[in-house]
Amino acid sequence: MISVVIPLYNKQNSVADTLRSVLRQSYPDFEIVVVDDGSTDSSAAVVAEITRSDDRIRIIQKKNGGVSSARNAGISESKSEFIAFLDADDIWEPEYLAEQHQLITDFPQAALWGTAFGHITDGQRYTNHFKLDEGYREIVTDYWSRKLYLYWTSAVVARKSALEAVGLFDERISYGEDIDVWYRLILNYQVVFYNRTLAYYCFDAENRAMNKPIPKDKYLPFYIGKYAAYRSSNAEFRKYFDTECLNRIFPYYLHDKLDKDVSGVLREINLSEFKFSMRWRFVFPGLYALYRSLKK
Repeated sequence: MISVVIPLYNKQNSVADTLRSVLRQSYPDFEIVVVDDGSTDSSAAVVAEITRSDDRIRIIQKKNGGVSSARNAGISESKSEFIAFLDADDIWEPEYLAEQHQLITDFPQAALWGTAFGHITDGQRYTNHFKLDEGYREIVTDYWSRKLYLYWTSAVVARKSALEAVGLFDERISYGEDIDVWYRLILNYQVVFYNRTLAYYCFDAENRAMNKPIPKDKYLPFYIGKYAAYRSSNAEFRKYFDTECLNRIFPYYLHDKLDKDVSGVLREINLSEFKFSMRWRFVFPGLYALYRSLKK
């Protein structure tokens, strides 16, 4: 069996389509754990109505604590060792769980199994591109040195015991909280990827986190310190992760070079390890911003 964990917060216009995409799965052995994270709209009522017709759906209600808290609650309540995550405004192709189950069967030594994913805008489906051959289906090696970006929350299944071992979702973080977990799994376990698009991110859904300003106290780059041991022992990961941090904090640096939180991140990173093209943006941020604007 696979447990499907769906965090829910104010998605009354989307959650029914998301649930229907799960109920249409060709692989039938699953449960759905919906965690209502204190919704203030009719989201919970929409789920309750669908639950009446399928007892594989359970809804858990809790006070609002953020998406990481909701996912952790869902993991705790899940009955299976295999956890599929799905946000309440994303959808799966009907064979998604069947393909994930086959990946688990074929690569039982792994702790994370992912598939390619696309996005939906204005009702149109688009396929994303990955640095792997079409149909690639195997254990992923050299993730950091190859600069791969493969895993997305609504297109992964993770082993419950491995999630618990690496510390689950960091409840301080609401932006980048998913890749934070995938990083820790990749660093500690074997991981699998299937380059076939079976899940879709819906850009037009309501209440999308990506459409909001990102507060620093909830954003992964500002918790670089939690990776001190990994960055010290794994040079390839350090370069990968530090590059991500530099790219993500630059807008804050451009706004205020004296921002103490940004300065704290920069103190952790050795800029001399990077090419001039990365270093000069932090020496002359205004000039770099002008250069980028002229290139557009």
